[in-house]
Amino acid sequence: MKIIIIGAGPSGLVALKEFREAGFDAMVLEKSSGIGGALREGYENLYLTTSNRLTGYSDFPDQSRLKYSSHEEYMDYLESYASFFGLKKNITFDTAVTSAKLNASGNWEIQAKQAGKVIHLVADRLIVATGSNHIPKYAPTPGYSGEIMHSSEWRDNKEVTGKRVLVIGNGESAGDVSAEAAKVANSVALWTRKPICMAPRFVNLKSNDELAWLKKQHEEPPQVWELLETTTVTQVSQLQSAKDYSDERMVLFKMGKEMGGKDALSLLGSISYNASTNVPEGVQGSDQLFVVTKTSRMATAVATAGVDLFIARRASFCGKKVTFSELSQKNFEWPIASSHQETYEADIIVMCTGFKTNFDWLDVEIDWNPRTWFKNCIPIGYEDKLAFLGWTRGHQGGIPAMSEMLSRYLALLYSGLRTLPENWQETIKTEKEVSEKYYALASGNNTLVDYPSFMLSVARLIGCEPRRPSIFNLRRFIKYYTFPLWPMFYRTHGPGARPEILGHVLDQHGTFEAISPRGTWKRALFQVAFLNPVFYLFSFFGTKAQNMGYGWYWAKSKRFVGLHGLNIRFKEVLLP
Repeated sequence: MKIIIIGAGPSGLVALKEFREAGFDAMVLEKSSGIGGALREGYENLYLTTSNRLTGYSDFPDQSRLKYSSHEEYMDYLESYASFFGLKKNITFDTAVTSAKLNASGNWEIQAKQAGKVIHLVADRLIVATGSNHIPKYAPTPGYSGEIMHSSEWRDNKEVTGKRVLVIGNGESAGDVSAEAAKVANSVALWTRKPICMAPRFVNLKSNDELAWLKKQHEEPPQVWELLETTTVTQVSQLQSAKDYSDERMVLFKMGKEMGGKDALSLLGSISYNASTNVPEGVQGSDQLFVVTKTSRMATAVATAGVDLFIARRASFCGKKVTFSELSQKNFEWPIASSHQETYEADIIVMCTGFKTNFDWLDVEIDWNPRTWFKNCIPIGYEDKLAFLGWTRGHQGGIPAMSEMLSRYLALLYSGLRTLPENWQETIKTEKEVSEKYYALASGNNTLVDYPSFMLSVARLIGCEPRRPSIFNLRRFIKYYTFPLWPMFYRTHGPGARPEILGHVLDQHGTFEAISPRGTWKRALFQVAFLNPVFYLFSFFGTKAQNMGYGWYWAKSKRFVGLHGLNIRFKEVLLP
């Protein structure tokens, strides 16, 4: 069987590795001259938002100590991965696919440009591993006469030296760009239409100056408990109710807001609490409703570097003058009278407004909402011909690990060792409905998934679910519950098992390193021993066991609210 993979980014690399390892004739077509995909072009002071453990692949953990990798470090990691598994000999670089369609025999006919020539290829299966970010997207600015650039063009702050800068957006790149621009610009303003929910990389005072601590990681590596992922993707965090899961951050947000300080964490708390509680009637206030911006750099730039933050529904442009109206917040000021307006003069606008997809080259008839595909991967009607990777953006957690899990599953499907579930098309509809309800205020972000639930749902299909160690192996037992669910937890058994890898990684950390010194023994012990069984009993017997039934938010374990098809089974009631 011939498999052609489009794109040599993190998703394409792991797909190539898994298919070659399963014995398939697989190759990658990559339009650029190297691996990494969109990550090849980074900018100064770009760091990943998940740790090197959570971003890495399950059978190739980063050999360095626990950290948030810089862009350069992550590219080095991908190079090491490609070298270790001998992948580059199966990658054709500088080759841009111009068309792909199925012929009458059911094979893919692929046309590409390479060194000015047109080449033709035929394949049995096509894996599109380009993700969903293809063409820069720009916000409309009618009447504006200054310069405009997109964040995809941003490499450093030299372009904005001495200028008045307006950054549009509310994601991680907007935070990075505004903070970097503030170092050299005449002035910087940041505008977003919607309230933002932010989460710091470090869950302590380090996040008042996040970049400084990111740069110190080699001398002072973080402990596991300091990482954001330790509050979001551990076994313990998933076993508690959805309300308790969200409240762990909501309490911190409220605390920051009520402190009334002028530091970054106080601002982050204020903005995130306002966003999470001022929601439409009938919607449960929670930090789970949004795409969360996982950095505090934006808040630091406002608190210490003189960046002005405008959260306003509208902006009008006349020459270089920008007028913001229908404001909800300016810097630390909230609420603001609805009639209030603010103005700003901008020489240049930097658009941190994301990307659009472009599949003009792919001749298929499918719904382009990935939630209409099985596991955001396999579209109906093409289940034995076509799959997409990189369309799983974790509300927490990284795309590479989820692409790896999907690649492992696809390799088993194509080998005939697994089959799609009997009701897989009905499953798609149900999972789509649950995700849209759970992420109620993230409309348009259809790639958004819950990392722990998604990983477990695919692990069940593969047969590699993490297994609880014996309590007589107390150290491993504690780490199993309190450490983030790093990808190597899904390599302990089943197809492609490498259990020694998890042991190697966990042995680098102390038994209680994931437990905050501020006293979260309740979560680690009382939660597991008493509260989880109660939640599980409610989940199974008292709340309509399937898919966000009655009382799902406060009574159901978050893991079993139906996200990605996960619902409570009786064995989980007996062994939480």
